[in-house]
Amino acid sequence: MSTGLNGELSEQAILTSVIERLSSVAETKLDYSATGLYDSLDGPVILVRLESLAETARQGEKGRFELQFAVNAVIRTSEQTTLELMTLVRKIRTALNSAEKLCPETRKHVLSDTRFDIASDHDQLSFAVSTLMVEAIL
Repeated sequence: MSTGLNGELSEQAILTSVIERLSSVAETKLDYSATGLYDSLDGPVILVRLESLAETARQGEKGRFELQFAVNAVIRTSEQTTLELMTLVRKIRTALNSAEKLCPETRKHVLSDTRFDIASDHDQLSFAVSTLMVEAIL
């Protein structure tokens, strides 16, 4: 495993960068389930989970990897849910601007189309679900 600029694992540096950028939009939780979130949700929350890490090529000691993250924006359902989720997703896309590297180890990243799961009853949780694909040399 390779290390980044501050001696942390390169994979950790990528994760740290994703979390920091998303934290500028809303409270961000890593590896957190929406189960039990209902009672503690005061505002929007972004849930991030690493779903896969795949080596796609290797040259010497360095390998090209694809990391796939689930990025879930979560809010309590209200009359403004659709608009609030659309605004939150736009802010997430801005924070994860693909024109800027996440960190030195990354080559490119793409945030996929977003799927919306809006609860039918007010005061339940509604979600905007995206996939973040990151290509990195580790």
